[in-house]
Amino acid sequence: MTIQEQIEELLEQIQNQTGILFSITDSQIDEEEMLVTLKNMLRAGHNSTSKEGFLRGLLLGLLNEQEIHEGIHRFHLEENGYLFPVLLETRQSISSMEQSVFAQFFSSGADTLIQTDDFHVALIRQLPMQPSSESLQQMLLDMQGTLEAEAMIPLRFAYDRVATSYQQLPCIFLQISTAMEIGNIFSDTEHIHWTQNLGLGKLIYHLPTEVCEEYLQNHFQGLHLSDIDEETLHTIHTFLDSGLSIAECARKLYLHRNTLIYRLDKIEQLTGLDIRQFDDAIVCKIALMISTYLTYQKNNI
Repeated sequence: MTIQEQIEELLEQIQNQTGILFSITDSQIDEEEMLVTLKNMLRAGHNSTSKEGFLRGLLLGLLNEQEIHEGIHRFHLEENGYLFPVLLETRQSISSMEQSVFAQFFSSGADTLIQTDDFHVALIRQLPMQPSSESLQQMLLDMQGTLEAEAMIPLRFAYDRVATSYQQLPCIFLQISTAMEIGNIFSDTEHIHWTQNLGLGKLIYHLPTEVCEEYLQNHFQGLHLSDIDEETLHTIHTFLDSGLSIAECARKLYLHRNTLIYRLDKIEQLTGLDIRQFDDAIVCKIALMISTYLTYQKNNI
């Protein structure tokens, strides 16, 4: 994340906290000084006298080591054990009814909920022992099923690993916040995002825009998603998901084999890639993901 992106994120957090929209039109200080100043403003605005305020500031990386140490002792937080941070996201502003559902579901003394903005809630769950990755995945699947049924809204989850101290939480929370964004860009149909299962999306997310544009120009005829019709895109995705098997893809698309081959020939003419060949299929897959990322960036400027 660039310094400018961090500044914009902090301005958004200040708006969520105060209800006031701030914008920077001119400044006597450079971007790095601006970043520090905004962090100090946000930190000062947090209610550090409450446990929730302390944990919110902790997760958002607004507290220094001394403040973290003092907060742990002030609120008598258990320093031994395992802490599992999870980020929940809704597609609409969280209502009071949904807040009530979350509070009731996470009423156990082992759970702490912190609403970070209108669309996100952080959960810190204390665990008695180090869990396996399979048990964490199952825990979230069960959580998703129950909460979506109770709150009647779709939810997305992001997670990384279990922490062994509160000091580790800011770094982990930053990772799962990034995982949520990456997962939403490249795996829109998935509702649970794990930082270690983001694949190529994680790599592409950190590429400069110029590098992405250059890749499309050099390897994909300069095409973007908007240049390809829905039927062609669906054919490409289905063929790639079918392991480059013409028979399997034709079955999924309910097409005659010859019709599919005709479409693949047309795709080669359009993109310059014969996706029946493994190397070209990989280039095509990366190009489509890069185009998806660039579209996301354009829509979120």
